[in-house]
Amino acid sequence: MASGTASEALRDRVSRLENFVGVPEDDGAVPLSVSTEQHAIELVDLRRILDDFMTESSARITNIMEDVIDQSKKEGKKKTGMLSALQVKTGLRKGEETYLATLVEIKPDTTDGSS
Repeated sequence: MASGTASEALRDRVSRLENFVGVPEDDGAVPLSVSTEQHAIELVDLRRILDDFMTESSARITNIMEDVIDQSKKEGKKKTGMLSALQVKTGLRKGEETYLATLVEIKPDTTDGSS
């Protein structure tokens, strides 16, 4: 009787392992290795899509920055006033071409950690 219980336990474990890994049968179960391969292919495709997106975005940003530089060179030393936030908002609402730039000064951390 003890061997019957051990045999049943082994059969149960094998059955659970087959259910996890997948055994090619007529019921359409997909083996784990095939499923993993499909996911890897999808990840490669996703990576390619993201790389293409980043390349296009980078090219667009470069073009915009070149346009800004060209525009500033055309204007020469002509002073252009600073726009207030309200003017920027109004220009955007009207669909006017608007460039927004900012300068940020990053100061090194001067604290020495002692209080």
